[in-house]
Formats: sequence, C-alpha cells, structure tokens
Amino acid sequence: MKTDARDRGATAVEVALLMPILLVLVMGIVDFGLALRAQITITQAAREGVRVAALKQSGAATRATTAASGLSVGVSVSACPSGTGGDATVTVTHTFNFVTPVGGLAGMFGGASFGSPITLSAKGVMPCEG
Repeated sequence: MKTDARDRGATAVEVALLMPILLVLVMGIVDFGLALRAQITITQAAREGVRVAALKQSGAATRATTAASGLSVGVSVSACPSGTGGDATVTVTHTFNFVTPVGGLAGMFGGASFGSPITLSAKGVMPCEG
C-alpha cells in the first residue's frame, strides 16, 4: 500500500498530540506505585513497633524506625497503661515527595494541591500482654 507525504505528516501530528498524555499517565503510575510502596512499608513498621510495645518492652520506636528502612519516618508510641488491659498504639508517619514532574504539570492547570508532598500515616494497635 502506498502512502503519500500527507499521511506521514498526519501520523507525526497524532504522535505529537498523544505522547504528552501517555507520558503524564506513565509518570502518574510511577508516583502512585512509589507512594503505595511507602504506605505498605510504614504499615509494616507500625506493626513491628506495636508488637514490641504490646509486650511491654522498650525500643518500640527504634524497632518501627528500623522496619521502615529507606524512609524518613516519625514515630509516636503510646505504651501499655499500668495494670491489666488496655492497648499499645504506635503511629508512623512519612512525608512522601513526588519524584516525577507530574505535580508541576498539574500546577500549570490550576491543581495547586496535587503534586505537593503528602503525609502518609499508619497506626498499629495491639492489646497489651503480661
């Protein structure tokens, strides 16, 4: 099948129109995946920390920070109350910064909050033992 110069030009225009949309989509997928990975990591860190706190051992915050390797996290520990019963609580927070320029692109179109850093949080609660 023979194509003339007009068809080749139309193909170039179609690629030029669709490529930015596809790139923004791929960048959004990358950022979403990294944010999901960070959320899973801090959830696991909260579980690890609250497990130590529920056994009334020291070092729950250190254990949670160690479990969130590669992330800068803030840890809040509410230890077991004296006496019987009660729950130990560990909250882990992380500020996630987008790695792709998709946030800057959204700012050009009026999306002020999209693309700015978001705070991820995970909370672990476990009944106190012993």
